[in-house]
Amino acid sequence: MRAKAAMTAGLAAFSLSLGLAACDRSAEVAPAAEAPAEAWVGKDVVLYLPDPVMKARVEVSALSPYVNAATIAAEGAVRAAPVQPGASGMVLLMVKPGGRAKAWVVTGEPAPSPETIAAVVKAVEAVPAPAVRQGPILVGVGFDAWGGGAPPAGASPPIPRDWYSQFSKDGGRLDDAFMARVWPD
Repeated sequence: MRAKAAMTAGLAAFSLSLGLAACDRSAEVAPAAEAPAEAWVGKDVVLYLPDPVMKARVEVSALSPYVNAATIAAEGAVRAAPVQPGASGMVLLMVKPGGRAKAWVVTGEPAPSPETIAAVVKAVEAVPAPAVRQGPILVGVGFDAWGGGAPPAGASPPIPRDWYSQFSKDGGRLDDAFMARVWPD
């Protein structure tokens, strides 16, 4: 019985405070501001070469930490940049024997600022590359920045627009010869 009386008194006090707040204009609460979009959301990891080729060229135990470190570096660069319109895309990581690595950023429209893209590339290229053998590897890390945007146009998974000129008129394959054309030694 005491619990019921206490609950009734509590509800009455709550109702009274709601009634007073409704009469008092200073008690109005501003509408909740829209939460800012997350600066970086990592998505999928794409192997651009067939699985047997990747396994012959790089140890998974070396590739996985490299991709994780490159993703963290890209995320840090995006978070350090000024907020921009949402973008979605892929950070491509090519690694060649001898510890050489290069990065590209492919996005839909609108693209992040050139300064942001340059910062992402610089941060990712600073990550020590894993040892690869017999030829290059190519991996992509998908992302949404500042809430995401339109996906990159063209191939799926995406490649940089200027790479299309490296294919023959009849098409082509993303193989060692192609990668040598887009990133010559």
